[in-house]
Amino acid sequence: MGLRAGIEPLSDRAISGNRLSRSATPARLAGSAAARWAMAHVAIGEARERKKKRAILRTAEDVTRTMGEMKGAVMKVGQILSLMSGVLPEEMASQLAALQSSAPPMSYGLVHQVFEKEYGTGPERLFRSFDKAPFAAASIGQVHRAELTDGTPVAVKVQYPGVREAIDHDLANVGMMIKLGGLVARGLDAGTIVRDLEDGIRAELDYRREARWQQRFFEAFDGHAFVRVPRVYHELSSSTVLVQEFLRGQPFSAALELPQDERNRLGEMIYRFCFGSIYRHGLFNGDPHPGNFLLLEDGKIGFVDYGCVAEFDVPTIEGFKRLIRALNAGDRAEWRAATEAVGILLPGAPFTTDEVYDHMHWYWAPILDDEVEFTPELAAEMVRRNTMTTGIGGQVNRHCNVPAGMVFLTRINFGLAGLLAGLRAKGPWRAIVKEYVEGAAPSTELGRHSAASTRFGSPI
Repeated sequence: MGLRAGIEPLSDRAISGNRLSRSATPARLAGSAAARWAMAHVAIGEARERKKKRAILRTAEDVTRTMGEMKGAVMKVGQILSLMSGVLPEEMASQLAALQSSAPPMSYGLVHQVFEKEYGTGPERLFRSFDKAPFAAASIGQVHRAELTDGTPVAVKVQYPGVREAIDHDLANVGMMIKLGGLVARGLDAGTIVRDLEDGIRAELDYRREARWQQRFFEAFDGHAFVRVPRVYHELSSSTVLVQEFLRGQPFSAALELPQDERNRLGEMIYRFCFGSIYRHGLFNGDPHPGNFLLLEDGKIGFVDYGCVAEFDVPTIEGFKRLIRALNAGDRAEWRAATEAVGILLPGAPFTTDEVYDHMHWYWAPILDDEVEFTPELAAEMVRRNTMTTGIGGQVNRHCNVPAGMVFLTRINFGLAGLLAGLRAKGPWRAIVKEYVEGAAPSTELGRHSAASTRFGSPI
């Protein structure tokens, strides 16, 4: 994680929670975007195409800058959109990628105010040292390097003042930010994204809750062959400050410079972390965007954010397993029954099983063949199918459901698929999932290392 060069800090004031002021900003952007599109459409020939591309780029720049400055729900949506490889124009996705690991930070004066409110003193009295400049700034908070009194290096996440109030207003307005300049593919429902975000974003605001989830993951993966979860210092953490072990490593973007074999290996690590968490521990970390991963010096991957976590009980996990077994067996009738039983498809949907499968099988496309490469086109189709509002797909989606407690499961489509598409990771994903669902023997070297170092303490 790191800050982009040239980003100016925010002024010495909390994020504005005024609904009118936060609504006016997207409205101004919409007006500017509309004016650019109008100018592009009155042009003719090659000039029109040049002006259209310029309009997309300028709008993308404006939207990215504004999302970074507004933070909260607006910036979180930008992060998710940046992973929708193939759905957004390349210019837009490229600009939004900056939101994955950096944003304009708040000034140290505001950081000091947060500590005064939580602890009655500044950070300089709690730590041996505390870097005033953050090394990462994201949607809800920013992260500073510090040292405990014994010299242990830690990362201190500090929540932006006012972000709680701002998020309440943003959720009502964020759809406009998504639709600016016609940048969303036809048939993609912005409301679906917002609804999936709402409950989870509010939960992410409680850092004590996040610390408890992170502790669960730390205990589950302590000593793992390639997964590293930073230790939490609960005694120093609060509802708006989270103190955790500092992991030294490179940002995930460095993976794009590696040979394809190495990218495939990293992709498998991430895939195993996500699905191993679900099927071996009943946990799911629902925010798989690049800013939350670090490439560590020892070859492991550090997973550093646990604000968005879901826990599944044994019946739910067994329902998932039933569904996947049906897919592996090619039994569409059983697959439909399992999909209805787990609550994803409403019973009695007025479509044939083949019609439902033709639309919905894209959600599980990576495990339908022995070896699959995650591509931007595949990731885009998974997202498009999941959010279609028109045609037969839109009709099927109206009979789909996100069961209680699983609202962030769709981030597998939005997050993980887009992340692995960025790597163009190729692997035996079907065989890997069989390890977790059917108890098959490890299918890869990483699988053997993972099985040998996994704590199987969960009843699942």
